[in-house]
Amino acid sequence: MSTLRVIVDGPLPGAINMQKDEDLLKVHRPGDAPILRFYRWAPPAVSFGYHQNANDFDQITISQHGYGLVRRPTGGRAILHADELTYAVVGSSPSDLFGFTLHEAYMTINRSLLMFLGQLGIQADISAGESREAMRDLVCFQSAGQHEISVGGKKLIGSAQRRTRGVFLQHGSILTGPGHADLVFFLKEESSQLSKREELLSATTHLGSLLNQEIGEADFHTFAQLLTTAFCNSLGLEADREAP
Repeated sequence: MSTLRVIVDGPLPGAINMQKDEDLLKVHRPGDAPILRFYRWAPPAVSFGYHQNANDFDQITISQHGYGLVRRPTGGRAILHADELTYAVVGSSPSDLFGFTLHEAYMTINRSLLMFLGQLGIQADISAGESREAMRDLVCFQSAGQHEISVGGKKLIGSAQRRTRGVFLQHGSILTGPGHADLVFFLKEESSQLSKREELLSATTHLGSLLNQEIGEADFHTFAQLLTTAFCNSLGLEADREAP
């Protein structure tokens, strides 16, 4: 049976997390064993999409909080990585495993994510997309774009992908608490921060709320194990776990 290379990292600064993902993409070649990486962020960090502008964010306030600010190698919009488990997949596309288009790669990975949520008793849906106006918003979790995962109409998992040389990197945030909503305090927008935070909270959900529990350290390890099982079962692969 073919293998899935699994990497479970502890919490790391944002710049290191993004460099690790980018390095995995750079050395990957079509036909290499796919990679599944899990990680968290310490300290919390604001990441913004490859095509966004760092000047849209209040870098002084971010620094005063001791948080990081980092550009992602993928597209998408800004996220405050606070209460979440982040996944990253590096693989080949076009390929029989992940399909031949961006859409097919997203949907292949989504099947694994839906299987993971099903193991937790959560019935989730894949978003059909968002309006053009919503697409212009700076904030990722303000609305659910195409291929993203929601529960009861509220976004739970936001993902972004980069494709190059017949390989791709997709990484995404699985929300575990409400901390992502504090992103509004680090934007340079002049609109009311508190009202925008409430809008963001009303548009999203998280595993803590869905499972009716506070997510602790042991839960992150459980989630990583369940996700690994879901990806292996969905893709028909055997896990090759690397030592931390």
